[in-house]
Amino acid sequence: MRLLVLGGSVFVGRHLVAAAHARGDEVSVFNRGRTLAPQPGTTSLVGDRDGGLDALRTGEWDVVVDTCGFVPRIVRQSAELL
Repeated sequence: MRLLVLGGSVFVGRHLVAAAHARGDEVSVFNRGRTLAPQPGTTSLVGDRDGGLDALRTGEWDVVVDTCGFVPRIVRQSAELL
């Protein structure tokens, strides 16, 4: 399965990425690249949820998980693009 995690560096996202790798999934994370480096074997897509979504325009994923959506306007931007 091709999994995209919006966030994915800390808190729940980090554990979700680790579990997906353990299952053999192909994992990508989208974040600003300011916190922890992505786990080995993870594709890192750098951008900003508030208007910097270009890195998400060319990928294809089976599942997208958003662990850090708080502002409806910002969540809507990524949901409409994906």
